[in-house]
Amino acid sequence: MIRSKKYISILASILIVFSFAACENYLGGDTNQDPNRVFEDDIGLDALLPPVLVSTSEAHYSIAFTFSRYAQHISFVGDVAQEETSLNGAWTEIYLASLNNLDVMEQKAVEANASHYLGIVKVMQAYNLSMATNAWENIPWSNAFQEGDFSPSYDTQEQIYSDIQTLLDDGIAELQKSPSEFNEPGSDDVIYGGDISKWIKTAYALKARNAIHTTEKGAVSAANDALSALPNAYSSNADDFQVAYNTDKNLNPWHTSAYLAAQTGNPAPDHADQLIDMMNGTTYPEEDPRLPIIASNGGAAEYYGSESGNYGVNQDAPDNSSNTAFSDETFHSRADAPIIMMTYAEMKFIEAEARFLVDNGGDETATGATQQAYEAYMEGIQANMDKLGVSTAERDDYMSEPSVDVGAANLTMELIMKEKFKALFLNPEVYNDYRRYDWDSAIFTDLALPANHNPELNGEWIQRAVYPSSELSRNSEEVQKAQKDIGTPMWFYN
Repeated sequence: MIRSKKYISILASILIVFSFAACENYLGGDTNQDPNRVFEDDIGLDALLPPVLVSTSEAHYSIAFTFSRYAQHISFVGDVAQEETSLNGAWTEIYLASLNNLDVMEQKAVEANASHYLGIVKVMQAYNLSMATNAWENIPWSNAFQEGDFSPSYDTQEQIYSDIQTLLDDGIAELQKSPSEFNEPGSDDVIYGGDISKWIKTAYALKARNAIHTTEKGAVSAANDALSALPNAYSSNADDFQVAYNTDKNLNPWHTSAYLAAQTGNPAPDHADQLIDMMNGTTYPEEDPRLPIIASNGGAAEYYGSESGNYGVNQDAPDNSSNTAFSDETFHSRADAPIIMMTYAEMKFIEAEARFLVDNGGDETATGATQQAYEAYMEGIQANMDKLGVSTAERDDYMSEPSVDVGAANLTMELIMKEKFKALFLNPEVYNDYRRYDWDSAIFTDLALPANHNPELNGEWIQRAVYPSSELSRNSEEVQKAQKDIGTPMWFYN
């Protein structure tokens, strides 16, 4: 079941709106109305938009907290690696706080002839559906928000992927219309401040991302679909799709879960050795200047990440212990750090991969590609380093390393994915890359099953989340039809 009564999730969203100070003076109207109930007729588009954007970033974080462990970006306390997860928080954020309110926004935008709001709604619906289907595969959508239907059916992932493209096409069409006289997003758009051109770029960026997901369905066709969208997607770091937080009440969730939790003696994630070894000169000969920006080691001479499935241990360290941690100054765990969902750097790596596949007839094991593919690979590195604040000198030194600046004739999928893995730190998109390339250690160097691996997986990698228990109890018949074993590959990479 997706909802009980629509006003419940809207009330929760309004509280978020107030915390983000997007609608400080809202609450007017009839004072005789029940103050504990907020109904959709009372809420404007400008009040609904901020909480939708925030809840989407919170869902992104919630998924990343688990999937970044699966992808060995981070290591976390626990006896068993790759345990099943239901991602309860993400389901709530996506369905109750985002898609539910987007359904209300869609109706209001149509009634008000507010095309730009409607376009943003379509893009945000597509983004939330993309997160959901890549977590659970089959999900409710086509009849999820019909009044009185408390047992919606689950659409297949193939259908969801098709619906996402339709939503994005429709969203682009609405965003390209002339501004409406009275209903235009502005400061309520906490991502782009009402810059519609950036929302159009985001729609195309998501089209490119979802296209490259389907390389297992046909590598060259998927690559060409991505390449057709990319010219209209992001053109610089200024276009990045992210939600900003602050040092007052709205702290970045990585700050609270990774930094503050550790300071108060609670379980907190550390950087996995798979990531750290790729950056400290162990896996590759070059040392990456981004390492001290994303990880703290307390001033030690070397960085030692935590073994996945063996939290806090690093057998290569003198004392067999890891020494990396999140701090209040590391880039992703500052109190005011943004939650980064899609970036220009990601688009360049998608372009590099897509051109590589087209150049080589879909063969990911080939060596060499066109200069265009190579330039996209190098630009992806530069874009991420610039975003993280790497100095020009350090950036240029790294990019001129012989093991990085290999030339177009020596470009490989391994190099593209190596740099994308680092640039998309704490982004669940890395988990999608792992799954669609079948966890291939020839592409993802030194990748191996974690210690204390979940015995239920029988030596295989985990492939999905399970549905939340709340959904199972309320819509059990449909959930049981959709649920698959956690080791079963999804449609998009099978």
